[in-house]
Amino acid sequence: MSKGLLEKLQEKLDKELAWRKKELAFIKGNIDSAEGEILNTLIRSGISMLYAHWEGYIKIASRAYLAYLNEQNYKLSDLRENFLVLHLTKAIIDVKQSNKKTKFATLLDKIFNHEQENFKVPYMDSSIVTTESNLNYDTLHEILFSVGLDSEKYELKRVFIDKKLLENRNKIAHGEFTSFVRKQGGDTYLNDDAREEFEALYRTILELMDEFKDQIISAGLDQAYLKK
Repeated sequence: MSKGLLEKLQEKLDKELAWRKKELAFIKGNIDSAEGEILNTLIRSGISMLYAHWEGYIKIASRAYLAYLNEQNYKLSDLRENFLVLHLTKAIIDVKQSNKKTKFATLLDKIFNHEQENFKVPYMDSSIVTTESNLNYDTLHEILFSVGLDSEKYELKRVFIDKKLLENRNKIAHGEFTSFVRKQGGDTYLNDDAREEFEALYRTILELMDEFKDQIISAGLDQAYLKK
């Protein structure tokens, strides 16, 4: 393991997260001081931006981790099986789209004689890491499996990811009117309730992005990608 490469990875992940947190904190500050219908509009915008940063960070951090592993030049035989799956993904897709027996034979050869091949994946390719522009828990679970990270903490936040964030974001993105600020009567709004709900979502998503970064760095430090 190259300590220098891991430090560069951590620096990249930290920078990626820092500017996202700064932008989201600015949005939250505006929400904290808004009232009524303006508050509702800002929460709609805030949910859209929370989702954008959630999806963007998971995708970029995953690709950065795979780029880091590419640089290690590990033998496939040294790595956990999920990385063999990633390494073979393009070949598997190629076979799936073809009926040529020669391609089947090539894939079989790669499977049975991969021990001395180095791990290399085209990490920017959408077939390797994809959020499907719809990063729900199930899609996140696939990404976590692909890069060899545990999914337990995210599963505990499944409702926040799928219902509170993604479902509301999709309604907003598809042009549906969504009201997060409830009226008590006339022009009186329950502003604090709306802010508290957004606050809970905001803190949860930031916590999960921090968790994802920490898992990647811990995996690098512990060499968790290697077979035990």
